[in-house]
Amino acid sequence: MNKTRKNSKKGMALVMALVFAVVLLQMAIAFSSMTQTSKPQTVQIDERIKLDYLAHGLTELALLKFQLYPGDYYACWEAHELGTDNYLNRFTINAPEFTIANFTDSKSSFNDQAIGIQLASMAIYTDNRWKTEALFIQAGAEYTDQFGREISKDAVRIVSLQRVLKK
Repeated sequence: MNKTRKNSKKGMALVMALVFAVVLLQMAIAFSSMTQTSKPQTVQIDERIKLDYLAHGLTELALLKFQLYPGDYYACWEAHELGTDNYLNRFTINAPEFTIANFTDSKSSFNDQAIGIQLASMAIYTDNRWKTEALFIQAGAEYTDQFGREISKDAVRIVSLQRVLKK
């Protein structure tokens, strides 16, 4: 009788080991399917962050150009106010440094599509009542993801200005 009880315990241990192995296998399959479905979302988040940084970087570049050449920008803006848009467009939107059609350095292990970056607008807003000025800069970045969808991101930068007039 003692021998049958010992064999019974061995059989029970074998059954428990098999049940535990099946439960572990099911957990591994569930984890594998979860990681396969979350990868495209991770890729999309990574690419949108990249677009955000590129668009904000272009607004910083536009602000730097304004800081380096404020007199030129104000002259272009005054010509724009008089009805000539050519100078302002060449200083801002149509300037070669503000339009990058195929930014190939943006390729990653997730996506080999080039990103397009462009300055959308750059304008001065004034308030004579409060004697303030603000520089409004808007840029955008876009690309086509691996599924053929157009993904885009806009960045806006507003900077308070203080115009210094020489007498």
